[in-house]
Amino acid sequence: MDAQVVKLRPDPIDQEPKAVLRLDNLQTHFFNREGVVKAVNGVSYHVEAGETLGVVGESGCGKSITALSILGLVPKPSGKVVGGHIYLDGRDLTKLPEHEMRSVRGNEISMIFQEPMSSLNPVLTIGDQISEALILHQKLSRKAALGRAEEMLNLVRIPDAKRRLYEYPHQMSGGMRQRVMIAMALACRPKVLIADEPTTALDVTIQAQILELMIELQKETGTAIVFITHDLGVIAETAKRVVVMYAGRKVEEASVYDLFERPHHPYSVGLLRSMPSLDQERTDGKRRPLMEIRGMVPLLHDLPLGCAFANRCPLATDRCRQEEPPLVEHEPSHWAACWRADEARSLLDVRN
Repeated sequence: MDAQVVKLRPDPIDQEPKAVLRLDNLQTHFFNREGVVKAVNGVSYHVEAGETLGVVGESGCGKSITALSILGLVPKPSGKVVGGHIYLDGRDLTKLPEHEMRSVRGNEISMIFQEPMSSLNPVLTIGDQISEALILHQKLSRKAALGRAEEMLNLVRIPDAKRRLYEYPHQMSGGMRQRVMIAMALACRPKVLIADEPTTALDVTIQAQILELMIELQKETGTAIVFITHDLGVIAETAKRVVVMYAGRKVEEASVYDLFERPHHPYSVGLLRSMPSLDQERTDGKRRPLMEIRGMVPLLHDLPLGCAFANRCPLATDRCRQEEPPLVEHEPSHWAACWRADEARSLLDVRN
């Protein structure tokens, strides 16, 4: 392989000076009776102002724990950020005491959670819940905060916003509650918005509306978005770049177009081939079945030697099972951690 094409990943701190949020070799572990669970195992990525970064992978790959690490919400005492750095506009959040992190959460970094019914307080009105962050972080009076909350409900296109301020979460549909969550997250005009599978619990029609709304609001506010999902179709609609995570590690990073057209990791190929497609015919005119990624994500407290994906990979060799592949650049701005990255693309063309 040409040594001029493949190179080890440089220090991301020096490489991306425009990033509003940057993770550098983040490591978050959980300590329990089974051993050390390496939920996030050396993850680095960045996102710029006004950009949407997609983070994809199966359940248990470390996507959500990475987000909780950014916000300083890793469950304690079992969980802890044990290494790496999280930079917000150059400030290292891992060095901040808890009282300073409280001024960051909900103000400079906000999060939309997957299930709005479990994230909204059932005994507080919608207006009170949106106002809370404005009173705490923006030092607004309750009257001014309610006025801003009404503006936010109008912004996310909730009809009759003034009346809705005094309603409770159970009085709204799933799609309306998710709009409320977006209004809460954007109320303080954060620099970064983390969206953790915000459309998973919604039907397809409402999902499309929420995605369209988030894209429009991002254009208005300039907020950077980290969009966490297992659905590559959602990433294709919303993101500019994508990070693929597996077993607590980043295994591929590329522009969305490059990942769909030229994936360099067999796991990324598996995710792509598990998506239904209108263009799914084989050369003999029959429909190509969806690909199943055999096996399961390994236990994070008992990771195997070598590549964590080797026991599920159709290209795995003895080297894959013995040596952990480093993250290298195979094309400009296209990184992958795979010993057989140049052959992974061929798996997309398998006609079975």
